[in-house]
Amino acid sequence: MASFEVNDLLHRLKNEFSFQAQAKGIVLRVASCSLTLYSDRRLLEQVIRNLLSNALKYTPRGKVLLGCRRRHGTLSIEVWDTGVGIVSSELQAIFQEYHQIDNPARERSRGLGLGLSIVQRIADLMGYRLRVYSQPGKGSAFAIEVDLSTPGTLTQSHPPPTQVLDQEEIQSAHRSGIILIIEDDPEVREALKLVFSEEGHDTTGVPDGAAALEWLAEGGVVPDLVLADYNLPNGTNGVQAAMNVREKLDRELPVIILTGDISTETSRDIALHHCEQFIKPVKFKDLSNVIQRLLAIPHV
Repeated sequence: MASFEVNDLLHRLKNEFSFQAQAKGIVLRVASCSLTLYSDRRLLEQVIRNLLSNALKYTPRGKVLLGCRRRHGTLSIEVWDTGVGIVSSELQAIFQEYHQIDNPARERSRGLGLGLSIVQRIADLMGYRLRVYSQPGKGSAFAIEVDLSTPGTLTQSHPPPTQVLDQEEIQSAHRSGIILIIEDDPEVREALKLVFSEEGHDTTGVPDGAAALEWLAEGGVVPDLVLADYNLPNGTNGVQAAMNVREKLDRELPVIILTGDISTETSRDIALHHCEQFIKPVKFKDLSNVIQRLLAIPHV
């Protein structure tokens, strides 16, 4: 958390998306804001980036506007577009993982449907309100409301009394660790890194087993858990890559394998090497719960 000028963030994103907007013939307008916010700049920037990306994706012509306005002690950062719009029955579903209103066949070339899901998770994490308005055929507006309180008001409050936790509370406490992600799809890899970084984990992403070993050879960091896709390039699948990591470290690291292959042979391979298996598409909440369980188990 730190103080920063909203204008810097807005114009940085304008520069990032101007070329994409021009390529589509869309007018991208960014209104200046003279206020200063106290927030996590990186996470807030990711929210706005995803909202802008979504607006440009679903606006075949017309305009996209990024601007701010004060609302009852908060700053509402808003993205408006003149795109296809969203029917009212879809307004909740669009924030679900992998949901895409115009991609029922789930064509990978049209993205993964994770943008708004990540927006919702960050808003929940930061305690910010997310609003959406839309009219089919006329466009949509997404807004995130950020508290305008200053760092001073936060530090002046009395610290909470020290709590003594019993054993059950300690067991249920959130655990963070170093997660090595082995995934060749850059979009999936970055999404996994972002989501688990939000939950307090240190994440490193590599495209294949060879890159994982190269990262280990650099030294200094030992992962607590390996999260790998089963189908990897360059002749080594996810299980083999994870076993190479275990062998290199001489540790029985917990391993989670993500796969869309439900064949008996693949499932047997994963089980024989004492790895957890998740069938794609994966719900991040379920994956997070298993990571918490595995991190709670001592591994030597």
